[in-house]
Amino acid sequence: MRLLCSCLAALLLLLITATCSSASIDQFAGSWNNVDPNTSGITKIEIAASGTSAQVHVWGRCHPSDCDWGTVKAQAFASSVSSDLAGADTLIAVFDSGFSETTLVMELSGNTLIVDSYDRFTDGSGRSNYLANYKFQKAPAQSEPTPGGTAPGAVIPGETVPGSVPSVLDLTGVWNCDDGGIYYVRQLGTIVWWFGENDPNYPGWSNVMRGSISGSTINADWTDVPKGSVMQYGNLVLQIKSNNRLVAVSKTGGFSGSVWTR
Repeated sequence: MRLLCSCLAALLLLLITATCSSASIDQFAGSWNNVDPNTSGITKIEIAASGTSAQVHVWGRCHPSDCDWGTVKAQAFASSVSSDLAGADTLIAVFDSGFSETTLVMELSGNTLIVDSYDRFTDGSGRSNYLANYKFQKAPAQSEPTPGGTAPGAVIPGETVPGSVPSVLDLTGVWNCDDGGIYYVRQLGTIVWWFGENDPNYPGWSNVMRGSISGSTINADWTDVPKGSVMQYGNLVLQIKSNNRLVAVSKTGGFSGSVWTR
């Protein structure tokens, strides 16, 4: 009888262990929205997971549109040293804005993504490190395009197919951006410059950029200048959709703008 009880107890423990270890890194995959629509912090997280690796893309609250933090590789952590990372129950991602470092610790609780955000300032401003807590719900999967609609990734009439370029490329002019700024662009051959600011009289930020055109892509370096109060810098990769529309496909340094039109 004792042997039977011991065997049943061992079997029960094995079943519990198997159930608890059934978590998969794939469960993190998807688009997650903050349950608080009025949050002043992180608004959206997109996670791509495969095998034992994950990529994390984050957006934070900005005005007039959310700031794109970009995408980083996340580190997966399992429950023990002998566990398979494919069943990891924690992801940690680190974002460097150039003036601060944000470490995100992400765990699943049922259908909720729990995120602890640790912010550490690296600009010598004397601001205190701080911790913020967030909860996210997974957004429903996108439905199939309706008849007559535009499929995801489809080319809008008048725009270029990625890798191509308008037959006559002329980007010189005054552009508006979804970060609320006005950008004064000058193109000379394959070189592009701009000066951007959010207010000509009392700018909170102002920046300059120099980029090189290759096909339908602009690879550029940008930096804030002292006309504004923000002092950041980084890299931009812009897709030339048409002579009247540019879209950022990669950006560093905390740059908030994503779409330029004129």
